Amino acid sequence: MKKVMIIMSERTGTGHKSAANAITKKLEPLGYVVEQLDAFPLMGRKGVWMEDVYIPLTIKAPNIYYASYKFEQSFPNSIHSTMKRYMKKAFLKKLEELKPDIIITVHSMFTKAVSDILKKSNMSIPLYVAVVDLVKPPAVWFNKDATMTFVPTEEIKEDYIKKGMPEEKIIVYGFPTRDDIVTRKEPKEIKDKTNILLVNPSVYLKKNIKYVKEVSRIENANIDVICGRDENLYKKLTKMQEEGQISKDVKIHSFVTNMHEFLNNSHIILTKAGPNMMIEALKSVTAVVVTGHIKRTREPQL
Repeated sequence: MKKVMIIMSERTGTGHKSAANAITKKLEPLGYVVEQLDAFPLMGRKGVWMEDVYIPLTIKAPNIYYASYKFEQSFPNSIHSTMKRYMKKAFLKKLEELKPDIIITVHSMFTKAVSDILKKSNMSIPLYVAVVDLVKPPAVWFNKDATMTFVPTEEIKEDYIKKGMPEEKIIVYGFPTRDDIVTRKEPKEIKDKTNILLVNPSVYLKKNIKYVKEVSRIENANIDVICGRDENLYKKLTKMQEEGQISKDVKIHSFVTNMHEFLNNSHIILTKAGPNMMIEALKSVTAVVVTGHIKRTREPQL
């Protein structure tokens, strides 16, 4: 059996983890043994801090986050060099431990850093980059040294060719989504009540609370709110519900493992502009209302 290492992140949003899970579910039935590796902890305390600060930074200090994003766009090689320097020792140890036949990265920060480590260590393990941004992916995704790059659209393929990536190294694959989400061809029928799903609709706590309070006033509707890993939002909403500020009929959930069931049963979803959630909603023929995005970095997704 061939072993596959998927490099991802557990806590820089849910998109990387969702893509890794989708790829895993595609590969395992084919006989591959898949190991998902959160690469940030490989860099020690600095890496853990970088991963943990991502969500708070986008919410509480968006201008600082945008400045770091612009630096990443302007100096991608500096980012790669930093990642390589801090992760090399632990990454090589993981390679020795897992002995993968193939490496796939679904995180933009670990593209060239990984290929450089493999090259300088005289390892011939194929590296595949799976780009999980729909429009204008950040510059750090681009890596001509990767064995193959999978992109979601023809537009990105053409852009990468213009930037010097050989066409034979690019495959347009669409976007990795889970098989448990039913692909519907017919519109959903509303028989009695409208089923409304809110999936962490904003990066801002106060806006999330406002959305939930406003939507909870809608009559003749079943309302589910999924907070995901946003523990502060979950605690705040449940407390407000206990105090009578939010209707008891609203169902509030933390992290769920049956998102496909919520999507299949929902008529409308309110969510921020993350490609994974939007595409999975469209696949299930759920009307999407985009309610927020990370300022100045997610506008292209809209």
